[in-house]
Amino acid sequence: MISGGNRVMLRAKSEVELLEGVCQTAVEQGGFRLAWVGLCREDPDKTVEPVAWAGPANDYLEGLHVTWAESPEGQGPTGRAIREGRPVAARNITGDPDYAPWRETALKHGFRASLALPLRMGETVGGALNLYASEPFAFSDQEVDLLSELASDLAYGIQYRRTETAYRQQAARAAKALE
Repeated sequence: MISGGNRVMLRAKSEVELLEGVCQTAVEQGGFRLAWVGLCREDPDKTVEPVAWAGPANDYLEGLHVTWAESPEGQGPTGRAIREGRPVAARNITGDPDYAPWRETALKHGFRASLALPLRMGETVGGALNLYASEPFAFSDQEVDLLSELASDLAYGIQYRRTETAYRQQAARAAKALE
């Protein structure tokens, strides 16, 4: 799955294609029930906005309210991974007290475990890669370490695409100024 994700990163022509491709790879090659990328918004609610996803249960994201603020909606794996800058797992959604705001919907979609991996871009965390499994205790420490590599590569790919886009825009402005 990590190799597949890296191939996507090499071939993606845009940030959206990169994010969607990594999510699709996580579902198809990694066997996860759902994969989604959420990016941090600097709004008053500190919203985590889903920007790419894949999986048969992607309708889970409809109406989902996740934040990286210090609130009940920010205590789940995604909010904590972003705030703390480290992977956070809900190894058993059924019994995890921090998962209460999403538990009923998650269980209805067949999720029993989830993992949020921070997307560190320089000194800040700009979002999270979220993975869901249909069996509890699906994420061993070794698996978390390996999946953290994928998240690190994805964060690098996002930064690279953004820098490349900024350079292209700057070059286009410079060319237009010379006309």
